[in-house]
Amino acid sequence: MSEDAHERVRTGGPRADRAPLDPRRVLTSIGEIVYDWDIATDDLDWSANAGEVLGLPDMAPFATGAAFGLACEDAGGRTRHDAVLDAALDATGEEAAASGIAYSARYALRLPGSDEPVLVEDTGRWYADAEGRPAFAHGVMRIVRAQASRAAPTPRASFLESLRADVIEAGRAKRPMTLIVAALDDLESIDAEHGAETAEAALAEAQRRIATVMRRRDRYALYASNRMAVALLSCAPDQAQIAVERLRGAIADTPFETQRGTIRLDVAFGAASAPLHATDAPALLRRAEEALAASRRAGSAYVVYRPGLDRSGESDPSRREFDIVAALNERRLVAVRQPIVSAADRKPAYGEALARIRGADGRLIGATDIVPRIERAGLVPLLDARMLEIAVAHLAAHPAERLAINVSPRMLASGDWLATISATLAAHPGVAERLVVEVTETVAIDDPEAARRRLDAMKALGVAIALDDFGAGHTSFRLLRAFPIDILKIDGVFVQNLARSPDDRFFVRTLVDLAHHLGIATVAEWVEDEASAAMLASWGVDYLQGDFFGRPEPLATAGAQEQGRAQVA
Repeated sequence: MSEDAHERVRTGGPRADRAPLDPRRVLTSIGEIVYDWDIATDDLDWSANAGEVLGLPDMAPFATGAAFGLACEDAGGRTRHDAVLDAALDATGEEAAASGIAYSARYALRLPGSDEPVLVEDTGRWYADAEGRPAFAHGVMRIVRAQASRAAPTPRASFLESLRADVIEAGRAKRPMTLIVAALDDLESIDAEHGAETAEAALAEAQRRIATVMRRRDRYALYASNRMAVALLSCAPDQAQIAVERLRGAIADTPFETQRGTIRLDVAFGAASAPLHATDAPALLRRAEEALAASRRAGSAYVVYRPGLDRSGESDPSRREFDIVAALNERRLVAVRQPIVSAADRKPAYGEALARIRGADGRLIGATDIVPRIERAGLVPLLDARMLEIAVAHLAAHPAERLAINVSPRMLASGDWLATISATLAAHPGVAERLVVEVTETVAIDDPEAARRRLDAMKALGVAIALDDFGAGHTSFRLLRAFPIDILKIDGVFVQNLARSPDDRFFVRTLVDLAHHLGIATVAEWVEDEASAAMLASWGVDYLQGDFFGRPEPLATAGAQEQGRAQVA
């Protein structure tokens, strides 16, 4: 022990001849920074040593919580904003206003001018205003690990480098590309309840499922601990939503079986497009991450970046949080119909019924927002049953029409579905032969033989069976031969770029030839232009579907007024 140390132990304090401790020097020596965050205004004030600790000339780049949050790569599945405010879920307004609510997070911080992050720990307390909403926070940020050597680029830096040329080409050739960023919800809960190995296995399974529905030319990367990115080349933002629904279905439709039990993989998505939202790779990724953060805050499955995206998650009031149970009980579930036309003469052949919720302001809320909330509430069987009621009522009132509905794998696997559809069709004679039931190939993942028996039972009722999103997964060809399929719907991801992709042209022609050989009719999805429509028709595709032939419109039927008689408990 040194002489100074002996003296401090003996006297209980510093030697009299030494200067008082400088708090700034102490904090700087241990790599700690103090901050105040006005959550209401988003102003972020830093202690005087912040620039010195981080190696920055000043803290102007991080003057707001939003700017600082965009520089943070979360290491636990949440944004920094969520990590600070998540404790609000379990806190009372009195607690938050009086003593504050403690928070703690760990994340990687990207500093201006560097792609190499520093690992930091962020702890503090936030306090509520008179209405119980987060108002301000006091915190301490500590540097845990400094920047790594530039000889070993981070996954993020490597991914950005791989995107650079694609983003430049999107602007030069005026051929848009869309970057989708995804994160598993509740990854920290999986870690806490089932262990780190199970959390890692869940993330690996999500990546595997994404790979099964990607096109060969698209780029994929796990660029942070719970950040998965898919770059959709030659894909405009309006087309990306359909791709997101396909990706989400691949990840979330089938529970993940682990040694510690069954886990549901919920996922949130954010997207941004080049050159519309950004003209360089780092900015494009930041925009997509901002949209992802908005998606998770709003409880929505998918948000596309837009300027002015508000802190609650959406600038579009039609997509803000709503009570899904109340919406179902108040009979605000409605169906819209998108036409499916004959490829030969472009006349409507039948339609696909799609679920929407009518918001309190009268606007229709789409499936991307509806379905995740219904799934979290455990109400998927109710949704499917009500859509069946609406469709059958419409067909009964319009004897010349034909209509398709979607049935989830969960509903099809339940013991109630066959009884429900049988009773509904028995009450409306003459409807079954005009009803098409669309299923995805995921119905066969767990028990193919049981799935085949259920489909056979539905066929015996007189309905037609369509296999949706064909080509997106690895089991499609086997299903065509083994299952009682009447209609094959070619996944739009292979259709949207036929003019530019020889691989997609070859793949689609092969699928069409195979289906015809088996006597199965074909539908091409996502047909968006005349050139693609003509090409598909020349190959022998039977039906075409896409906004080019008509956007979904409300399905008007007197029977729809009778939907939803049962109340949700």
